[in-house]
Amino acid sequence: MQIRGARIAVVPCAVALALLAGCGDDDKGSATPTSSSVVPSSHPVSSSAAPTTTPATTSSAAPTTTRGPVSGPVDPAQYRQQMGYYFQSPSGSFLCAILDQPIDDNAQVGCQGSTSPAPAEFKDCWSKNPQASTLAVSAHSRALCLNQGVFVGAPIDGGNRGGGRVLPYGGMLTVGPFTCDSTESGVTCTNGTTGAGFKIARETNRTF
Repeated sequence: MQIRGARIAVVPCAVALALLAGCGDDDKGSATPTSSSVVPSSHPVSSSAAPTTTPATTSSAAPTTTRGPVSGPVDPAQYRQQMGYYFQSPSGSFLCAILDQPIDDNAQVGCQGSTSPAPAEFKDCWSKNPQASTLAVSAHSRALCLNQGVFVGAPIDGGNRGGGRVLPYGGMLTVGPFTCDSTESGVTCTNGTTGAGFKIARETNRTF
């Protein structure tokens, strides 16, 4: 894997599913996303090349699992898939994962989904390819432009919508030093060892 600037080339995931933007901050007025399979590529998304996709079956079903609020830690085993722990926000706006292995030094945990404002270096990418919008953290945090569903889980419960199990509002998923919190104002993921992290919502995002 080579890292050039802020753009990355990623290795294929076990399941790479593209995203559609959700709505709300995080769950208000959300639209139901459509899933599609993403063909792995060694080239990052740019303003001149959209991700290569193969159409898949459309699902009108809402994200699987309870949408109601919980309080505190959830069982990581419920979110386990082949290459890590995958979840989605209750709105389906953000599809996230805590991976077993980082895709680079600063990208082991990440969320993909439409968010604004875009960082200057990814302004074209995020505006033209919202499904490529990503925030990630490992030792440090950063914004990314991806051409694969790196942090997108496989469909569950016999459905055809990717993203993994819903992490309900108030839920906290902790794996190793990483914790992701789901709230109505967005998803926050942090590295408890370094203190680095990010918060992502439809109309706001930041790294720290």
